[in-house]
Amino acid sequence: HKKGKFYILTNSHVVQNARAITVRFDKHTEKKARIVGTDPKTDVAVIEVDDKDIPDPQSRIAKLGDSDKLKVGQLVIAIGNPYGLERTVTVGVVSALRRAIGITQYESFIQTDAAINPGNSGGPLVNIKGEVIGINTAILAEGQGLGFAIPINLAKWVADQLIEKGKVVRGWLGVVIQDITPEMAENLGIKEGVIIAQVMPGSPADKAGLRVGDIVVEIDGQKVNEVRELQFKIMRTPPGKEVNMKVIREGKEISLRVKVGEMPEDRQVGEQDQTQTDIGLMLRELTPEEEKRFGVKGLLVVGVAPNSLAMQSGILPGDIILQVGNRPVYSVKDFQQSIEALRQGGKNSVLLLIRRRGNNLFLVLRLR
Repeated sequence: HKKGKFYILTNSHVVQNARAITVRFDKHTEKKARIVGTDPKTDVAVIEVDDKDIPDPQSRIAKLGDSDKLKVGQLVIAIGNPYGLERTVTVGVVSALRRAIGITQYESFIQTDAAINPGNSGGPLVNIKGEVIGINTAILAEGQGLGFAIPINLAKWVADQLIEKGKVVRGWLGVVIQDITPEMAENLGIKEGVIIAQVMPGSPADKAGLRVGDIVVEIDGQKVNEVRELQFKIMRTPPGKEVNMKVIREGKEISLRVKVGEMPEDRQVGEQDQTQTDIGLMLRELTPEEEKRFGVKGLLVVGVAPNSLAMQSGILPGDIILQVGNRPVYSVKDFQQSIEALRQGGKNSVLLLIRRRGNNLFLVLRLR
């Protein structure tokens, strides 16, 4: 709350397509709100509303906690309007931390068994001190007691930038990275770090000399054990700052200095025309540069939800969907329409043509 305005945290998916937004303070008080900014990469949004005629505005400000101090087993309380039932409160525990479920580009969800249902999105997850430690965001509908919230520290970092700049500025390397599986660890003889699967031409990583196959094991003195650690470290690094990286290349450790760039607008993966359906795919259209590089037109699989139909069908992040049945797909809308038509026609599966690692491959995608 500042300069006569309330700034309210919520989910991007709650407000991004809204024609009008109303904030209800109590049974008799409503205010029209304005979107300050949205960030679909984290599913965080900020809206604002003036405090005129709102009694005692300071008492309405939620205290934000520190999500980095959360521990598994800690009691938490979810507040929201599930199915339109206003001011519903449910209680549970922190079931797990740093979860990724394949619905946004940057994920480090708090998992809780506090009951979360449609309508809870954008509401607070609080600790027993009444401090907000997360934003309720998603559920896995096929399970019970599987709710997910964005950590408040991540939400604060995003919100501060949306309020100050109207957008989120992220550090960018220009690489595709993946975790090292047990099979890869045995083959490579290394059990730490993340491996670089792709380096974008002309990117900061390319200019610094990073190569496909390099294994990043350390950045600025901090060990790297999983993709998320490197991803979030670079995301929070101001563009223009140099970082020190240690990589394993052909069995030898080498040190590199990398000048972090700013993530370009045309690489805002998942911000426009993305879909996360019950099939479990997050898709986006290829950029013109990617079409030229890969030599195809289609949809890039950005994420695959765990235990989803897509995962069970063998689709992987990084795959490029070229055809659904015998129909080429060039947009997310094409894909959605094709799947919906097949389902309405009673189909339980469809043959996909995909491009994987430079080769075409047919897969059967289950639809139910």
